[in-house]
Amino acid sequence: MNRRLWTLVFGMSLTLAACKSTGAAPPAPGQPSPGAGVPSAAPVTPVPTAEAMAAPAPVLAPAPARPYQDILKLKQAGLTDEFILNKVRTENVPYQLTTSEIVELRNAGISENVLQAMMRSGQPPSTTSGTEVARKAEFSGLARVGKGFLVFGTSAKKVGRLVVDGENVSWFDAEDPKKNFSIYARNIKEVFNTCLLRPGQNLCLEFGFVTHTGEEYRFRDPGWKNGDNKLVTDATNYFRQAFPMMFFSQRAVSEM
Repeated sequence: MNRRLWTLVFGMSLTLAACKSTGAAPPAPGQPSPGAGVPSAAPVTPVPTAEAMAAPAPVLAPAPARPYQDILKLKQAGLTDEFILNKVRTENVPYQLTTSEIVELRNAGISENVLQAMMRSGQPPSTTSGTEVARKAEFSGLARVGKGFLVFGTSAKKVGRLVVDGENVSWFDAEDPKKNFSIYARNIKEVFNTCLLRPGQNLCLEFGFVTHTGEEYRFRDPGWKNGDNKLVTDATNYFRQAFPMMFFSQRAVSEM
């Protein structure tokens, strides 16, 4: 037996022995032996389970509340625009209203005056007003009214001068110097108007202020019974501009 034939017979013997040990059928003549030249199987990627696919998404934190929503709550609670306007002016919050927020506030009944104050709020004074109002003014011809003073029948003889000079607010009576007074503006707790109820817009006939210690000072035009209120309006508008951080209110009455 030549060398080549011997090698073939020996190889077949080894293959038959391997098949007997594994129980596999021997390969047909001319076929490759099991596992010869067969590439290894690729790794199998596991399929995600239904539980894994149903895992909850991460919870997102809620958006922070916008400051204009506090104004909505005050309006819905029944507070007046005068009160809300004072809150906006004193707190000076930067509302930075969007168009949709302006529409929402307007639909809720917020007046344009309050909206304008909200849009100016939080900005430097140089961008919200022109020339700063000087704290120096005089309102001559006002009549002082209140306890110990004539309310009805007030005439031009019962008048005086209300003077603002820096941080001082003073009254100089035309007849009785004993009625004169001078107070610091920072001691004023509230500035108010007393207004007669009128359809559409109340008629404000009285200007006054209250100190932190409880004193109250009130003034009217001498012709207030005829509806005159120019001096009252002028004094109110001036105090709003010169002392924007003061608290302003309106007292509505059915008669004066």
